[in-house]
Amino acid sequence: MNNLWEKCRAWGRFVEKVVNVAIGVLCQRVLGRWSVLVARRPAEGVLAGYWEFPGGKIESGEEPQEALRREFQEELDLVVKVEGALRVVEHHYGHGHVRLHPFWCSLESGRPRNLQVVEHRWVWPQELADFDLPAANGPLVEEVVEVLAGKV
Repeated sequence: MNNLWEKCRAWGRFVEKVVNVAIGVLCQRVLGRWSVLVARRPAEGVLAGYWEFPGGKIESGEEPQEALRREFQEELDLVVKVEGALRVVEHHYGHGHVRLHPFWCSLESGRPRNLQVVEHRWVWPQELADFDLPAANGPLVEEVVEVLAGKV
């Protein structure tokens, strides 16, 4: 067994656990334009201080949509309706491999409260480039800006 481990190590082939994460692009119309909600992560932990679309890890046995509704409630005290899915995004960080399951969301009830985030903001899609978002969000930001720019 040890010999097999040494071979794998020598070849650099480690089985990497994939962390599945559900994230929501919560949209609302303001003055005839679409805005999206972003939240800032706490100053400690993985990706500390980054801005992100709300969401979190999908628990064992949980569907991505369920995880997303749970995370919005836990992080921001919001009840959301999970709408259509966007393209799944995979990204390798130095600390691990994530698979993002993004969805469009609409607000059913509540006003954002910073329960597990440092702050939140409603921003115009074009402003997303000004925020320090995790690298995995790059393709998603491009898609969000493109889609919402074409929506009336």
